[in-house]
Formats: sequence, structure tokens, C-alpha cells
Amino acid sequence: MKYAKRILMALILGIFAIVLGVIVMVNVSPKPFVHWLARTPQLTETPPSPKNIQIYTSQVTQLKNLTYPSKYKENKLDIYLPKKETSKKYPVILWVHGGAFITGDKKGLKDWGSMMASQGYIVVAMNYEVAPAAHYPAPVIQTSEVYAYLKKNAHHYPNMDLDKLIVGGDSAGAQIAGQFIAVQTNKSLADEMKMKQVVPKDTIKASLLYCGPYDIKYLTNVEGRLNRFFIGQLGWAYIGQKNWQQTQAARNASVSQQVTAGYPPTFLTDGNSGSFEKHAKRLEKNLKEKQVPVTTLFFDGKKQISHEYQFKLRTTEAKECFSQTKTFLEKYVK
Repeated sequence: MKYAKRILMALILGIFAIVLGVIVMVNVSPKPFVHWLARTPQLTETPPSPKNIQIYTSQVTQLKNLTYPSKYKENKLDIYLPKKETSKKYPVILWVHGGAFITGDKKGLKDWGSMMASQGYIVVAMNYEVAPAAHYPAPVIQTSEVYAYLKKNAHHYPNMDLDKLIVGGDSAGAQIAGQFIAVQTNKSLADEMKMKQVVPKDTIKASLLYCGPYDIKYLTNVEGRLNRFFIGQLGWAYIGQKNWQQTQAARNASVSQQVTAGYPPTFLTDGNSGSFEKHAKRLEKNLKEKQVPVTTLFFDGKKQISHEYQFKLRTTEAKECFSQTKTFLEKYVK
């Protein structure tokens, strides 16, 4: 009996030590948590391709894993080019992938990129170094570096019309893309961040922002202790400061607070479950107050529509998003 009690006590102490160790670790650094989170299925799995995807891929040339000059790692990009009318110039969609700022890859755009390229756009899907290996504003800087690469190498891609630039992103990539556009169109923000405005703002014809977080106030006031812990760790990993919520960097990253009348026409969408719909609606309100044209796609509560729904291209909702995006671009870009 005494032996059994000693075993039980040892187990209890062992469990206590493990729990205490975990608590200490997540309060010293965000790395253990985000490294675990980055490997979860929710952030690593990609939806199945549409059954008819070959119809689109057969109309597109794909250039994979091109290197763009950068002071950061993961400096690769893919380009999707229409095969039809190879002498024609096409608008360029520069896309920033999602992944909670800590993971993700440009390959997540392979289906959407092919589908959109088949409609007469050149799609550039970029990778960037994720947190915590690289901190804010590294992805915003790398977006500038991709644009500089495209501009410098325009003679290699004569079909690209960089005077008709569309910038977009999904999830964390939507925040990054949104802030990149804000830097180009808001000189005060560019000066605050010590970043150059590398894109002539009249050439940014539209933005496509899918399922992104755009307002730090909503992130800091998220409901639920577990949700606050998740957001706290991710923000710490990305911004690079434990108490990041009160930093100037966090305020600069609140896209909805940085838009000006010079912001381009914007397409906003989000799901209604486990995502950032409130952020998108706040951004919509602020853009409209600046007289910026906004097109939105939101959903009522009759059916749960999840975060990043738009890339589940076998679903009715994703097909509707693609169709509305195409209509939006035809109105403001082509």
C-alpha cells in the first residue's frame, strides 16, 4: 500500500512539474506554443481541389519557386500566367498567404491562382519569413521587395501590367496586404514605419482582403481566456514584444485605423464562425467614411461559414466568393 501511495505521489508531482514547466515556458517565450500551433492540422491542411481544376490549369503557365532578393528568408514566389493571347498585357494580382503569421505557404493559392489566371490575370503568390523567426514588419517589407523584383524584371515578364496592380491576401496575409497598401497610400504611416512608398498609388487599382484581422482593439477584447491566450502568444511571436497590445507597432498594424481616401477599391469577405467578420465590417465602415468604394460578401447566421472558407472551392460559398471577386475586378480594374 505504501509503495502504491509513493507511485501515486510521484505521478502527481510529475504532472505538476510538467504543468508548471509549460506555464513557465509560455510566459518566457512564445516559441514553444507557436511551434506546436504551426504544426496543427487547422494550419497545415489544404482543402481538396475542385473536381474540374484541370480545366483551369490547362489554361495557365506556372512558374514555381522563383527567388526574389530579400534580407529575410523564405524569399520565393510563384507566378500564374494566362496562356491565351501571350502578347497581351494582364493586370497583376500580388497575393500574401495566411497562416496566423507563424506558418503557411504560397502553395495554398495553387487552385485559386490557376482559376484567377485563367480569367485574364497574372497571379503572383509570395512566401515570406514567418514569426517568430522574423518579426513585424518583415512580411510587409518583403511584399515591397516582391514588387521591386517584379518592377526590375519586367522585361522578363512582358505580359505583366504593373500599372494595374491588385494586392490581396487571406487571413494573416490579408492584414499584411492591407497594411502594405496603407503604407503606399498613407505617407504618415510610411514615415512612422520608416518605409518607402515603392508603388505609385494610382497604379494600385484594387485590394482583395479575405478573412483578415484588421483592428487591434478587437483582438485585445476577444472573448474567452483560451482565445486571449492564443492571440496573446501569436501577437508576441509576430510583434516581438510580450505586451504587444499597447505598442505603436500594433497600432500601425491596425489597418482599419490607417486607411485614407487614397486607399483603392476594396473587396472584403469573411465567414461568420471562428473568424474576423467584425474586423471586416469595421474596415468597411472606415473605408466608406473615406469615400473608398467597398464591395462585401458576408453571410447570415443560417449556416456556419468558417475562417478561410473562400479556398474550399468545392463549396457553394467559395464559388460565390470567386464569382463576386471576378465581377469586382472587372468593374474596377479591367
